[in-house]
Amino acid sequence: MSELRGFILRTEVLHLYRRLLRMSKGAHDAAARDELRGEIRRQFELQRPQKDQHTVRFLLSDGRLKLKQLGEMLGMQQ
Repeated sequence: MSELRGFILRTEVLHLYRRLLRMSKGAHDAAARDELRGEIRRQFELQRPQKDQHTVRFLLSDGRLKLKQLGEMLGMQQ
């Protein structure tokens, strides 16, 4: 059962990562877009070693909040 939960969490993390990258396309300045994508990647790479499911759930929740904030900042709908 734990393997299934881990798989589901991994899928959710990848989905969030893709959504953030797609949303970063809304940055009008190419340099800002590249910097934003780099920061998204760095943040995900920094947390990659996390194995604790509670920590991963917390990070997912935080990431969804940041996705919403990014959308508001870029004036986009999710």
